[in-house]
This record gives sequence, structure tokens and C-alpha cells, in this order.
Amino acid sequence: MQWRSLWQRVGTLALLICLCVGLVAGAAQADDSDVKLYNSSDIEIDGKIDINNTTLRKYRKYPGMYPTLARILVLNAPYKTAEDILKIPGLTPAQIARLEENLPYFVAGPYQEGANPLYDRINKGYYD
Repeated sequence: MQWRSLWQRVGTLALLICLCVGLVAGAAQADDSDVKLYNSSDIEIDGKIDINNTTLRKYRKYPGMYPTLARILVLNAPYKTAEDILKIPGLTPAQIARLEENLPYFVAGPYQEGANPLYDRINKGYYD
């Protein structure tokens, strides 16, 4: 009889611990809708693409940018200003014109060396 009482207490205690952990975890996730999340692979600043830190795929929404011009931008980063992309050696006049069209959508944020390695910026392993 004494063992049964002990096991009932242990079981009740374990159940209470599980409930408390569940409540704490639920409260931690309660409302994060107003939190702005930053993903180092797809950085945007004020709705503009950060040309110093974003991935190649982020340029897909801009006609004529993906993959060739996007790759050129990623490989030649970092830039001091968005206008620096127009000075990349070897660009054709057509490529410069395409970059000028899209320049309002780009910003040169602070370069995060090590936070977003070049190999990740070119191929994050997304296959869709």
C-alpha cells in the first residue's frame, strides 16, 4: 500500500511538471506577430534588397536580374553604396541599363562578413 501511494505521488508530480512546461512554452509563443524577423540570407532594409548580404535567389522577383546579374552582384560584394553596382568591371551596356532600372530596389547595408558566407549566398540548397 505504501508503494502504491508513493508511485501515485511521483506520477502526479510528473504530470504537474509536464503541464507547467507546456504552459511556459505556450506563453513564450503567445504573440509574436508584431516581431520583425530578420533572416541573414534574405535581408531587406526598408523594403529594399541589401545587395551586400542577400542571396542570389532574392533577385528572382526582378525581371532580367536572375541568375546572371544576380550572380555578378553577389560575387562582387561588398559595396559602399547601391550605385557602386554600376561600376562593376565587365558589365555590358544592356546589363548596366537593367541595373539602373532596378537601382531603386537596392540598398547597400553594412557587410556582415562571416554571417552570410559567399557559398550560402550563391546556393542555399533550395530546389523548387
